[in-house]
Amino acid sequence: MNEIEHDVRDFLKKEAEKKLNIARNTTAGGKWGVVPSEEAQRAGLAQVEQLLEFYWVALPFNADKDNYQQSRKRIYKLMNGRKSLRDFAPADAWSKAVPKSSLDGALESITSLRWVFGKEPPESIQRQHTRAKLSLGLRPGEELSGVDLLKRLYLQGQQEKNGEKFPRSFASTTHMAALPFLQGLNKDKREELIQGFKNLAANHNLENIESWNPKAFFELFDKLDPRLLFPTRYSEFGLEGSSLRDAQREAARIFKEVGTEPYPYYAILHADGDHMGKVIDALAAFGPERQRELSIDLAKFAKGVRDIVEGPECLGSLVYSGGDDVLALLPLHTALECAKKLADTFKSRMQKFKIEDETTATRISPTFSVGLAVVHHLYDLGEALNLARKAEKAAKEKRNSLAVIVAPRSGVELLVKGQWDEEDPIDKRLETYARWLHEGQIPMGWAYELRELAELMNVGTLQEALPDEAVRTLERKGKVAGKAKEELRARLERGADQAKALASELIAARHFARAFALARKPGFKQEQEAKPCD
Repeated sequence: MNEIEHDVRDFLKKEAEKKLNIARNTTAGGKWGVVPSEEAQRAGLAQVEQLLEFYWVALPFNADKDNYQQSRKRIYKLMNGRKSLRDFAPADAWSKAVPKSSLDGALESITSLRWVFGKEPPESIQRQHTRAKLSLGLRPGEELSGVDLLKRLYLQGQQEKNGEKFPRSFASTTHMAALPFLQGLNKDKREELIQGFKNLAANHNLENIESWNPKAFFELFDKLDPRLLFPTRYSEFGLEGSSLRDAQREAARIFKEVGTEPYPYYAILHADGDHMGKVIDALAAFGPERQRELSIDLAKFAKGVRDIVEGPECLGSLVYSGGDDVLALLPLHTALECAKKLADTFKSRMQKFKIEDETTATRISPTFSVGLAVVHHLYDLGEALNLARKAEKAAKEKRNSLAVIVAPRSGVELLVKGQWDEEDPIDKRLETYARWLHEGQIPMGWAYELRELAELMNVGTLQEALPDEAVRTLERKGKVAGKAKEELRARLERGADQAKALASELIAARHFARAFALARKPGFKQEQEAKPCD
């Protein structure tokens, strides 16, 4: 284990040295690099070296003499004890009176000029430093630690797959939000779009519009920075005042010419296996071989997750996959399909590990619960991750479920959820409602009226009148297709709680409808004009 830890730390140190050298030497023609001094560079390296914490314990085990279950319980106690004795190394190696990282607020920034001046530098020097940061793809006011810079620059470079070379980098939330829009454009429109933004950059002297993009995005938008597709971010290119407003107007003309514009939402997926603790405990009775078999199958699942998440059907970006845990960023138009595919794959691989469930007196095998957070691409990433975890926890309440939390930039968040094996599962319901909304079979305003009705009529005999009143308000808003009306009435007749759930699902489906239309998903025509949800 010590050898593994040594190899991992050595690899991180070498990579950090490479990337921090790049940042130190990126000056954009001025004197000051992105990392402004050797002292700051050494501090960044020390931050990376203390990034990881390793915990491990070991016990001797003789299969002929020792009881496996007892040994297993003992080693879990030892691990809990080891974790309570965490290593807290002093921060002296990088402690200094400089701004903290913009991303986590814990580590000191190594991109601050205060490493050199001890205070705010003259404006002319600050401008030189800002140009250097912009040339490396950083925002003017962004302060980054050594860990942040390693992550930001780590995958920037050429990768090769099946003999093909292409740029590779971590996908940003902006990449994910832009993908439905780009995928829905035909070749001519995409070329027109790319040329339009190259002209915009030339007209406004933007030198830092090239970006290391993930493969799927690179194929659709070449090397251009995804922030170009969201004019509210143009100040990050160094534009201000009238220059900023002119560039934003030019971008609006480009979008008008191609007929639509991006929708600024994406999804974070957080998922976890169900009943894993029970299964692991039950298999322990058969000794280590059976548990080892489970471990091997979990490893195979985890290894295959990247091909699913980042494949041509999902176009996402895998953050983490280990055992039965998955964390990923996804474009909105593939999020539901990807969640379902992961759940089906996990369930299929775990099908052979069946145990008796004492609660239901049935034989069960592990299933997969998924949480999705649908958020704006500029929503705080830490808060977005918390929402995804909250959604996953909601899915765990009944297990084998999908839960979706939608957090609009204006308005309150809402939660919808359901189990994968329902007669009409939640992922299919959301897609159906999205299509009805897109086709105009259901007016969007009706969802909000339905929510109010469900609150007002959730009393006594009024509940019996709720389906008729809800359908009446729906018909009042316009002609509704027969099938949609019949299915909605059937659900409403199941009670006021179903009316509330239906209203929330319709509101959530609105976001998916926008993404499906932009990506030209079968059954959805692309909108000619972007009409924001909020």
